[in-house]
Amino acid sequence: MSELERLLEQIGEKYEVEAVPLKIGDKMLKVLQFKDFEAYIEKFVESGNVEAMDLPFWAKVWDASLLLSYFLGRQPVAVGRRVLEIGAGIGIVGVYASLCGHRVTITDINEDALLFSRANVLLNEASNARVCRLDWNEPDPEGRYDWIVGSEVVYDRKSYPLLVRFLRESLAPDGIIFLAKNADLHTPAFFTELTKYFEFKQTVQTVQTGEDPQQICLYAIRHKNGATAAA
Repeated sequence: MSELERLLEQIGEKYEVEAVPLKIGDKMLKVLQFKDFEAYIEKFVESGNVEAMDLPFWAKVWDASLLLSYFLGRQPVAVGRRVLEIGAGIGIVGVYASLCGHRVTITDINEDALLFSRANVLLNEASNARVCRLDWNEPDPEGRYDWIVGSEVVYDRKSYPLLVRFLRESLAPDGIIFLAKNADLHTPAFFTELTKYFEFKQTVQTVQTGEDPQQICLYAIRHKNGATAAA
């Protein structure tokens, strides 16, 4: 049994899934995802005693992920550049960036999300990508990254101090963080924490994958002078 077959069997024991085509830029990906995400969420909620943070939002293909993927795919590839995707979910951003030539480490803390990411790496033969578990409480033992990227990773207000500390410890001195989020998600407390140590620029783009267009904010974030945390 191949590694991909083993992963698909393991995932299939818990979730109803399908591999669907997803076009981003000029590339067509194969994406393993829930067969019916909304139906799964409804069933999950109806089971009772469910905290909002337990819902598997990591499994959704977010519009912010599509925009961030497309953006990264248009950036020049640099030999030796290390790219870290945080809160990757099913790994769309990292897989696409890898197919565009970037060397990407795809990470999440959720074990099921990591299974999907690994399956999607194999489905797309994304040889420049690797997948591993990452806890923001602990800096990556492999050192700092030139780029850190993430989509819809600032939804939990309680995580802001931890996330900003992790970014300080994990971003190279001249590195860049690229984050994307839905413009409807208001996160002033995150930017209050972020701007203690970083400066950023924001652009807003319209993405339409369903009936209604969505406004997506894309941020380019750099260390302030002297704000780099000690490794």
